[in-house]
Amino acid sequence: MIVTGYHTLENKDNIDEVEMDGPFDCTHNGAWLGLGSYFWDTNIKWAHEWGRIGYNNKRKKYIICSCQLDLSKNCFDLVGNVQHQIDLMGCIDVMIKSKKIANAKEAIIPNLILFLKRKGLFPFHSIREADAHRGIMRVKFRGDREEYMIVNQRVQVCVIEKKTVILPPLKVVYIEE
Repeated sequence: MIVTGYHTLENKDNIDEVEMDGPFDCTHNGAWLGLGSYFWDTNIKWAHEWGRIGYNNKRKKYIICSCQLDLSKNCFDLVGNVQHQIDLMGCIDVMIKSKKIANAKEAIIPNLILFLKRKGLFPFHSIREADAHRGIMRVKFRGDREEYMIVNQRVQVCVIEKKTVILPPLKVVYIEE
């Protein structure tokens, strides 16, 4: 699967450098999926939302870059691959049984991924995940049932191996003035 990815960065008036050397890894300890370059999958609105939260709230301006991401090989796809979700749940079970965490509520995604990497069980070049942000919509299948479908999940891709996932060129598509 090939998707359009949007990468939000601080506007440092360095468009040429960004297009030549980007994307850049997220290195802060709050990175949701660990070390890698983060992209919003297909929906540029999420990239703008991150620009407002991550940069405008700190009185900085932002830019958005775009490129194609090849997720057809070696993607740990927690959105579209049920087996990968089962594998993640299995990792949580192992961590509970080994007393690394007390229960599933203590599981933290970047810690799980780091655990898998250290055990040599993570051959993936990218990770794709979705979260339940405030903009999701729950749509029922039937009015008399509790089951529903979640629509408009915010989907993010963490690129670990840029050479195998990113299809050049990376182009700046939005500049906040």
